[in-house]
Amino acid sequence: MKKKPKTLGRFLTKKYLTTSLLLLFLISLFIAIAQFFVSGTNEMVEELCAQTIVRPDYKKIDIATLKDVGGWVEILDEKNDVIYTKGKVAKKSAHYTQNQLLEMDALQSMISHKTYLFGPITFKFNDPEAQYMATFAPFTGSDGRNYICLAKVPRKSIRGNFNLVFDSFSSPTFLSNLKKIVLLLIPLFLIFIFCLKRYSKSVKEHIVAPNTVLIDGLRTIKNGDYAKKIHLNAEYEYVEIEDSFNHMANQLDQAEQQRAFYEKERQLLFANMAHDLRTPITTIQGTAKAVADGLVSDDKLTQTMETIISKSEHMNELVNRLLIFSKLESPDYQLHRQNLDLSELIREVLLEHLESAEKNGIDLTFELPETALEFAGDPVELRRVFDNLIGNSIQHNPAGTGVHIRLYSHDNQILFEIKDNGDSIPKELQEQLFEPFVSGDSSRSSQNGSGLGLAISKKIVEKHGGKISFIVLNEHDKMFQVLFWNRTD
Repeated sequence: MKKKPKTLGRFLTKKYLTTSLLLLFLISLFIAIAQFFVSGTNEMVEELCAQTIVRPDYKKIDIATLKDVGGWVEILDEKNDVIYTKGKVAKKSAHYTQNQLLEMDALQSMISHKTYLFGPITFKFNDPEAQYMATFAPFTGSDGRNYICLAKVPRKSIRGNFNLVFDSFSSPTFLSNLKKIVLLLIPLFLIFIFCLKRYSKSVKEHIVAPNTVLIDGLRTIKNGDYAKKIHLNAEYEYVEIEDSFNHMANQLDQAEQQRAFYEKERQLLFANMAHDLRTPITTIQGTAKAVADGLVSDDKLTQTMETIISKSEHMNELVNRLLIFSKLESPDYQLHRQNLDLSELIREVLLEHLESAEKNGIDLTFELPETALEFAGDPVELRRVFDNLIGNSIQHNPAGTGVHIRLYSHDNQILFEIKDNGDSIPKELQEQLFEPFVSGDSSRSSQNGSGLGLAISKKIVEKHGGKISFIVLNEHDKMFQVLFWNRTD
């Protein structure tokens, strides 16, 4: 037989039952102990009995206990006349008839006095007007005459119940009492069952149900569905669990999306790298084979070798840029910051491109601050950014294009802008310009760039805490803008 799993609901129900039974046992034990100590008053009750306190010399009878409960002693002669009293007599009588004595009999009075005992606590109902009960003890006085000692106690001062001892379990009286006990226990048992069901229902609603939702959520997460959100609808502790679970699921979902994005980027990077390497390799392979087969004449051999060298240099540049891009992608890469003058750095880069701009017919103008514009950055990496942006504006625009470069500070920012009115960039490529292997020319096989320059520039700018963006100013003008926060520490 398969063993049932240990569920939280079954555990709490079991604990409820055992705790209830233990509590019932402790209450019963307490009542028994209390009744045991209360029963010790029987010794004092004996001090109220005439037979216990009677003395031949009735004037020496000790009535200390009787006085404590408002009682007294009366001595009757053979004619039932009161000849002596001791104590505070509440109701004086000179003579008693036989019937009066029988009415005051203690046993009869206690039987007719309805009291209900619950542990050490006694309740009374329908109590008539206060009367007296008495115990009797005939004795011979020191003078040799016969007397009756009458010890009288107010009826309200003594309460008690009598327990019957039956000779047989089959006696009608015993069976009748047993039936009453069973009839009393049945509703108590039903009340206990009702409370148990209510407790079980409460446990199911407030503990088992939230745990079930939580377990289902964890299984969903385990199966890879990180978009799962749960709502426990329970107490404060579960609200904290709900918030933590949903936060964890959200973090895992974002991490999974980021992982998928990086995986897609990786695949795209390898595909584009293979594409960009295949063209020069094919050219080098074909040209080298033609030279080896003697298909290239001596007068064209120099041109052919220059083609091989050019394609080799392009491949070397592509590999170098891939290494730079991979280095910048690493979270462990650290910039070598130092205080530098951005104006002077850009002037140096411009001097390197003036000849190229003149050769390509580019009208290059610039607007740089005359005073030093200090910034804490990596001079090698920043030079790479400005070199790439200025080089692109010269190489990828037709002759006659005007390129204007501006460097300035505004509020707490440093802005570098390079604006031109050359060829426009297709709208579908504008949002992807800063991704690897994307350039303004949609026909990538026809352009000489690596497609990594802007992606590298973006990484460098972001490493410096800045932002690079492409802005279309109007129908003819476009601009690349680099923004840094002005900090020199």
